[in-house]
Amino acid sequence: MKKIIGLAVLMSAFSLTAQSFEFDEDKLYAGGGLGYSNHDVSGVDNAIGFQFFGGYDLSDDVKIGDKISLAAELGYATSGDFESSNCPTGFTCIGESANGLWANAVIDYDIDGKISILGRAGLDFGDDDGLMFGVGGGYKIDDKLSARLEYVTRDHYSSLQANVVYDF
Repeated sequence: MKKIIGLAVLMSAFSLTAQSFEFDEDKLYAGGGLGYSNHDVSGVDNAIGFQFFGGYDLSDDVKIGDKISLAAELGYATSGDFESSNCPTGFTCIGESANGLWANAVIDYDIDGKISILGRAGLDFGDDDGLMFGVGGGYKIDDKLSARLEYVTRDHYSSLQANVVYDF
């Protein structure tokens, strides 16, 4: 039920936003990368997963400041398979993974045209449903390509993520 209510609120917010803004394909971007995930349960080892996402830059439509931009992102992430070192046999066992869709608002502060810091907040609709937050930094490689390093936390696991982003 929590997933359905969260998704309905999010879709309503996006539809109201879409009605008041003119869609511009040049504001779209896509990205993806790897995440080194840590489960909150003791005795569970870290995992390596991946994520991919798409975003829309709202900076021209929602002015916060000259150096601050706002974007909406929708993506999919998997934590990778967590392993447990607490198996009855003493061997490492394959544990669970957390997978699912997420939606975030991302605020980016441009430091010098190449380096930026960012923060994110939103909802995860997958196995680890609930609130999701993150902080990190970005480096603009050229006009179309940038790299991000972020720490993202959800209800049951957190991850250090390295992503590449392509602006269309």
